[in-house]
Parts: sequence; structure tokens; C-alpha cells
Amino acid sequence: MKTKLLMLVISLLVCLPLLSQNRPTQKVDEDGVYLMPDKLPEFPGGISALMNHLGANIKYPVEAQKKGVSGRVLVQFVVMEDGTLSQVKTLKGVEPSLDEEALRVVREMPKWTPGMADGKKVKVKFTIPIVFGLEKIKSGNQSFKLVIPSGQEVKNRTLSGVWQQCMIDLKEEGYRLSLGSLMKIFSADNSFMNILFDVQKMGSVILAQGEYEVVSDTVYVEKLNKSVYSSFPAGVKNEISIEHLHDNLIKLSFKVPGNEQTGTEYWYRVPSPDIKIMTD
Repeated sequence: MKTKLLMLVISLLVCLPLLSQNRPTQKVDEDGVYLMPDKLPEFPGGISALMNHLGANIKYPVEAQKKGVSGRVLVQFVVMEDGTLSQVKTLKGVEPSLDEEALRVVREMPKWTPGMADGKKVKVKFTIPIVFGLEKIKSGNQSFKLVIPSGQEVKNRTLSGVWQQCMIDLKEEGYRLSLGSLMKIFSADNSFMNILFDVQKMGSVILAQGEYEVVSDTVYVEKLNKSVYSSFPAGVKNEISIEHLHDNLIKLSFKVPGNEQTGTEYWYRVPSPDIKIMTD
């Protein structure tokens, strides 16, 4: 008889006001907090960095795992003019330990880039749903994380394909990958698209799309036609450095406008047929 284990699945989906199906018609509430600013506040490094931060810092309460408790905690907060977070609270909770863990990790976030309205920094209300899920999988040779070899000669340096953002941990057996909820599609016709997909089947969101140009094996440039990223709006060209760690694993590094730090992301090319995407 095969033993079944529990695997933690945390889905981190950002509720951006401009993408909400129920957009608030009120621009500012009675306390002077903006619901729909001209420019949204942003976590340092953008949405992907926010997902990585939460994924690395959230700890699924042990007792909740034992009881099989899961669900979505809806956390709301206000990004102040100086980028600090205030008025952190749950709009919809699941269970006390999960609610408190979601609040803890949000309260401990670094400063955000504040939102803007009429050329001034303003207070903006923001909402993040954090989904705690437990999925049963079989033990045996199946691993909780995908492992790919390290130190191999890289033969495929093309970008074309479907890539999934991941976090990596280098071990003796190779790179152990934890796959995230963000996908990047590089088409053979030099168009690209970033998609945030919802593993809970609540819908997916296109975050950015445009064209890309491969300058060399170590550099490519993205030209954004459409984008929800405030640091990388439509019309911007973004030069990105590529480090090929494996035929299907790359490290991307780029400068974040207005920020001294360098953004870093890891992407795993998932098996897929030849694709061509429309960016209109």
C-alpha cells in the first residue's frame, strides 16, 4: 500500500484594481485613500518579486496542515506616501492560524514604491489574496520539487518556448526547482507574453506583452506594447542579461528603474509544442 504525503501549494495572486472585474467607481474614499490612482504602488522588483518574497517567507501553520485546513485569505492594506504599509487587515479569513500567517508576512514586507495621483505620492488601498492549499501526492520516486542536472554543457540557447518562473536551490544532485504561478511565452516570431495563471482555476491575467530581440547569447531586449508594471510601462525597452544554467533553465537579470537593486528571476522551460502567439 502506497503512503500518501501532503505537499504545500501556496498560490499568490495580486488583485490589481485596474484588472478587477468589479472596478470601484469611487476614486478616493472618505479618508483620502485612493482606490484608483493614476499609478499603482509597486513592490520592489514588481509582481514577480512580490510572489517570490511571499513564497519564500510564508510558513504554512503545522496544525492547519494536520487538520487539512486550506483556503484563501484576502488581505487588505494601505500603501502610504512613504511606501510603508498601514491598516493591514483581513477582508475574508479562513482559520485563525492561516489568517495570522497571511497578516504576518504582509506586515513584514519592505517598503513599496508609493502610488501617484496628479503628480503626487498618495495613499493607495491594495488587496492580496493568499491561497493556502494542501494537495495529496504519492510518495516513492516522485519528488516534491523538480530536479534538473547542474554542470552540463548548454547546447540549446534559444528563448523560444513556454517558461515558468521558479525558485532554485542548488544541491549535489542538481537544481531543485519550485515552480511559481507566472509564465513567460517567447514565440518564434519574436513576440512575448507574461501571464499570471491561477492554479485554483479562478482565471488568468496577461501582465505584459510585446516584442523581443536577442542581441547575443547573454543579452536580449524586451519592447513592451502593453503592460501593468508601473516600473516597466508600455513603450519601454528593457535590456535583460541571460545566464544559461541548463538547456531549460535560465537566470535573468535586469535594472529596475528608480531602484539601485538589480532584479533577478529564474525561469524553467516547460515541455511544449512549437507555438505562435498573437499580441494584439
